Amino acid sequence: MLNDRPLWLIARNVLRPVNYQALFRMRKVYERPLDAAGRYFLGRGTYPCTIRVRTRAGWQRIHLFNSHDAITVHEIFCRGDYECPEPPQVVVDIGSNIGISALYFLTESSSTVCELYEPDPRNIEKLRANLTGFEGRYELHECAVSSEEGILPFKREETGRYGGLQAAPPGHGPDPAPDERAGSEVPGPEDILVEVVHINSVIAEAVERHGDIDLLKVDTEGLELATVHAIDRALLGHVRRIVIEWFQSDVSLSGFTASSSGDTVTFVNSQRS
Repeated sequence: MLNDRPLWLIARNVLRPVNYQALFRMRKVYERPLDAAGRYFLGRGTYPCTIRVRTRAGWQRIHLFNSHDAITVHEIFCRGDYECPEPPQVVVDIGSNIGISALYFLTESSSTVCELYEPDPRNIEKLRANLTGFEGRYELHECAVSSEEGILPFKREETGRYGGLQAAPPGHGPDPAPDERAGSEVPGPEDILVEVVHINSVIAEAVERHGDIDLLKVDTEGLELATVHAIDRALLGHVRRIVIEWFQSDVSLSGFTASSSGDTVTFVNSQRS
């Protein structure tokens, strides 16, 4: 294990050029790159802490609460997991966690607006703190999003990074079997019940409020692909780009071209690109 990451995951990433590009970019992104490297690679440092990263909008403070938050910052700001050819103007961010991805989107363009979805109450205050100064450009929905809806059990773990409607480690595989879906699980000691909204309702509301969606980002610890596949075809026509956290590259979405980079898969609308 290296900063709580399994050796198979480390070995998987050793030969990926994107990770070496991210390493080079650390000097430009972080105010204190050596400290950031220690936090990312070795899990060093005390928490909570505040770091500063360089963005298109200038230097921004990010509050970190554990070493896994440092991993998230590196993946987004250095590895560029959510980079787009042009800054997205309308973003729907499903699985916003403590707001690191939202901060990236909001600093890409002064006209970007975000619809944020995060169900874990422990992350809400942290998210708001990380997005101080951007309150007028995002709407926070305190609920989960999936191919199901209702009040369902949400599994939590200590870091707050990997909680989800199903138990899944930071390495996602195929969609769960029917008897493994969130709706059939019994809450355990660390589980809470959360409101779950169907993805179609989320997309329809965003389209009504903003028109077309430039970027739909989905990070829901194992349910990403099932969620995306549940989107109604007519609603998909309003989405230009979808990025999901997914370790497998052999995935597809009708009407979209797919590409894999790092630990994400990007779908680009063939009719809107």
